[in-house]
Amino acid sequence: MLALLMSLINPLAKVTTELIFARTKQANATTDQQRIEADVAIVQLEAQQKLLIAEQATRATRWIRPLFALPFIIYNLKVVVWDKVLGLGTTDVLSDQYWQLQMIVFGAYFITRGLGKK
Repeated sequence: MLALLMSLINPLAKVTTELIFARTKQANATTDQQRIEADVAIVQLEAQQKLLIAEQATRATRWIRPLFALPFIIYNLKVVVWDKVLGLGTTDVLSDQYWQLQMIVFGAYFITRGLGKK
């Protein structure tokens, strides 16, 4: 469970864990086919790792996704905390287009991060 939470927070940690697993498979390979499969997995994971490190290199690229999600986070906080919990107001419903966009943004954070490519 902790590994899943960490992969949601830090995808680099997930790739690093998978890389360790692939290197273990490579070391334990008994056939050439298994060794080749492990080598391919290692190359792919190292490329993913380099890409994730490069994405985190500048503040601009590091903050694009969170800034894109921020309006939806604020909207949902307002609806849940201000409107529902405190009972201090009402908020207009999101239009269909914005609702779909919100589902895409939240899906990118909570669904795809947990699935990850293997």
